Amino acid sequence: MKEKSIERVAVVGAGLMGFGIGVEFARFGYHVSLYNTTEATSQKAMERAGEDLDLMVETQLLTAEEAKATYGRLRPTTDLGDAASGADYVIESVLEILSLKQEIFARLDELCPPPAILATNTSTLMVSEIASAAKHPERILATHYFQPPHFIPLVEVVGGEKTDREVVELVARVLRGLRKKVVVIDVELPSFVGNRIQGAIGREVQSLVDQGVCSPGMVDDIISFGFGRRMAYSGYFKRLDLMGLDFSYKMAKEHGLEPWGPIAERVKRGELGMKSGKGFYDWPGDAAKRFHRRYNMELIRLMKQDMDEGSI
Repeated sequence: MKEKSIERVAVVGAGLMGFGIGVEFARFGYHVSLYNTTEATSQKAMERAGEDLDLMVETQLLTAEEAKATYGRLRPTTDLGDAASGADYVIESVLEILSLKQEIFARLDELCPPPAILATNTSTLMVSEIASAAKHPERILATHYFQPPHFIPLVEVVGGEKTDREVVELVARVLRGLRKKVVVIDVELPSFVGNRIQGAIGREVQSLVDQGVCSPGMVDDIISFGFGRRMAYSGYFKRLDLMGLDFSYKMAKEHGLEPWGPIAERVKRGELGMKSGKGFYDWPGDAAKRFHRRYNMELIRLMKQDMDEGSI
């Protein structure tokens, strides 16, 4: 399961995100050093790891033996040099402070000679700015996780201006080996893609609350019991295919708007989504029927859970 060129992993900053990243690597057989600045935070990281491994056993994601072995591959330390020593792959997950990250990467650049790979879990900063503090920026990239990282499959992988493409491809392969859904983004931009989408929603939500249209609780209900639930299984463009691109086209026209170019082009070609077998995605044979079935089954499962809990 492991990429041959990467055996030992170090996590710098095993806090809210870092400990989970470490757990995931350890789960798939890697020996992981977890670096924290104090004994107290190191102990907390190991406690969180143990609690979440117990949950994985409870939910049958792991066996008790696998969880015990995973925990045994985690090694806490408060010495950065000790954590980085012999590491083939280091991922940093500290506060979103550019100067702090630059300081850490300058040190890691000295502690971990090439070909060791250095990754940052930054969610807002540019890889190139962080890597500018190092002598070997070609082996530095971003692997942007979403909290909790060991339970959310997505990782956005982004290189900086000087990142070697082979490094990006190697890390993507390694992460796929950890059963992650990897999206390689070839354009470097602040906050990457996931956070920019979330940010757009956040700005509208704050505006609605400021206007007195709805309360925070109402917003959460609308998202959790409405479109957010759909999007978990259909995303955005699969949803358009499901509804029919002609529907979106006609709605835009009805409101006096020019339909979005990629939709208009497909409609003109007769590519209307699931109903025609092609839209933003290809839907050959019974692919659309199978999608509908899984989609509806998941919605029913969540609806039953809500009813059992008295949420609805």
